[in-house]
This record gives sequence, structure tokens and C-alpha cells, in this order.
Amino acid sequence: MMPIILLLQNRMHFRAFMMITLYGGNLEYETHFIPKNNLKFAVQLKEDVHRENNLGEPVREFDDQTITIGVEDIYKVTEKFTVIPGVSYNSRENKKAQDYNSTSKVISDYPDAGKSDAINAQIGLFYQLAEAQKLGATVSQKTRFATIKDRYSYRMGTAIPNPDLKPETALNYEVNYTVQFFKELNFQTALFYSSLTDAILSVSNVQPGKSQMQNFGEAEYKGIEAQLSYSPIQKLNISANYTYLERKNITNQAIHFTDVPNTKVIGTVEYSPLKILKLIANTEFNSSRYSTSYGTEVPDYTLLNGFVSSKFSKYLSIDAGVNNIFDRNYSVVEGYPEEGRNFFVNVRFFNL
Repeated sequence: MMPIILLLQNRMHFRAFMMITLYGGNLEYETHFIPKNNLKFAVQLKEDVHRENNLGEPVREFDDQTITIGVEDIYKVTEKFTVIPGVSYNSRENKKAQDYNSTSKVISDYPDAGKSDAINAQIGLFYQLAEAQKLGATVSQKTRFATIKDRYSYRMGTAIPNPDLKPETALNYEVNYTVQFFKELNFQTALFYSSLTDAILSVSNVQPGKSQMQNFGEAEYKGIEAQLSYSPIQKLNISANYTYLERKNITNQAIHFTDVPNTKVIGTVEYSPLKILKLIANTEFNSSRYSTSYGTEVPDYTLLNGFVSSKFSKYLSIDAGVNNIFDRNYSVVEGYPEEGRNFFVNVRFFNL
């Protein structure tokens, strides 16, 4: 995979250099040698190498190696009832992590973070209630390893690194339901609950004006998702998505989860008067959210966007539109307003 290079500029003078290189591969194998079973094996290896430096400073390097080995079986018990169990082994080893002291101008290695590993498992039960109705339930245990950014980033001087971050473990439960009322109307919904251990949170003002990613004991997520899609005629599609998410820090309720609203609603209308032309309008509502762990909130907002998409041939398409049509003044982080009304044109070329 080609490296991704990001150059940060100020008045045409380079201030920082960051390069992220990803190496890796996947190997998958699938077999039906057991009747009624679709058995799958997968192995994934990924090497994340991150290099960065400010102008006039030496380059420091970070290197994580992640390995995942998994097996899953789709067991069709009957024509209507399917069971899907799975298990995986996951590991992440830190190969290198460096820090730079701007006062002494010396690069030093962080203490060896060692290797973190986990065994995760899941089981899903799915039942076809009728031709157009399906009911499902899943239970899974998942582990989230803290990223290089979570552990080592200064976030442009606003954060303190925490190389000792432990993996976050979640026990997830979900019940989902899908129904097609008739050909033009589809509905699906899911109820979910997650119990987290060693939850990773961004804690504000660990030092004045600086946050830090920390493990914070026990936490829980719970909520509901729903989606409705309606096509009264072939050229028109109307859809709506609703999400309610409640996140609670059980260990310390004074420390809040940040950056995600409790309620989010998205509505979209797509109309294709011509084969090559599509008109799209969408509206998005976000409830208030915490932008600091100690309780600073940004208010709710609603946006309306619209654009036109035209594919002139299999080689060329043009999109043009307006975001934030009503020029709403809103923020997702307190003190950092988002864009007002803005216009865009995208030209895309295919199969060249």
C-alpha cells in the first residue's frame, strides 16, 4: 500500500511532516465440507509505522504490529433458523515509540509497552419469521486496542500522551428486526446494550488546557437504531435514520463521554428525473453533546443540504451542491464554529 503523506502549511512554509505507512495482508479460506455449515477461516497481519517531525526537529518513529486470527461458522439449522458462532485471537505489539524533548533536543524511546492480546467470541441467532420478516439476536465480546494516536499524540499541543493505555473490552448484546411491509416500504431496527471494562475516555484539563486519553473502569452504552426506506415510484426514494445512544461512566459519573450526540436523525430524498441525473436533499438533526469530559455542552443543531449528481458517461460524473443551506451557526466542539453555507463542485473520472 502506498504511504499517505500529510504536509501542514502556514503561509506556504512547511511546519510539520507526518508519514503513515501501512503494511499487511489478509488470508481467507472458506469451506462447505460439513453439511449445512459454511466454515470460514481468516488471518490478518498489519504493520502501522508512523513518522513525524516539526521543521528543524529530528524524525521520531512509532511502530505497531497487529495480528488477528479468526474462525466463523454459518450453521443453517433449518430453512428458517441460522446460528453463527465465531472466535478470534487478537494481538498488538508495540515495536517502537519515540518522544522528543524540545528543551534538551534529545529523542528518547518510551518504555517498552510490550504486547497486548485478547480472545474474542460471538454468537448470533437469526430466525425468518415470515417471508418478509427476520428476527436476530447477537452476543459478542470485543476488545479495542488503543491506537498510536490514543497513546502517543500531543494533538498539536492540546494533549498529554499516555503510553500505558490498556485495551478496552466490551460485552455487547443486540436484538434486531427487519420487515418489508410491501415492495416499496422497508423497516429495520435494533436495540443494543454494551458493558465496557477499562473504558477509554478523553479526560479534559488533566493539565490546564490539556486532555489525556485514560482508562476509566466500568461504563455502559445502550440505545436504539431504526431505518425506514420508502419508494412510492421507481424514480423516488425517501429514507430516514434514527439513532439514540446513551453512554454512562459507571466508575465516575462526573467524567462524561465526549463528541457524540445522544440523538441523531437523518432524512434523505432522492429523485432521478433522468437516467443520468439525480437530485438529492437531506436534513440532519444532532442533539446537544459534551465537548469536554467535565460537562461543557454544545447545543443541538439542524442542517439542510442539497446537491445534484450527473453521470454523463461511464468515465465522467459531476456533483454540485450546497451544504448548510440556511447558514446555521453551529459547533461540534465548544468554541470552534463549523462551516456556514458552502458550495462545492466535484468532478470524477472513472476507469481511466
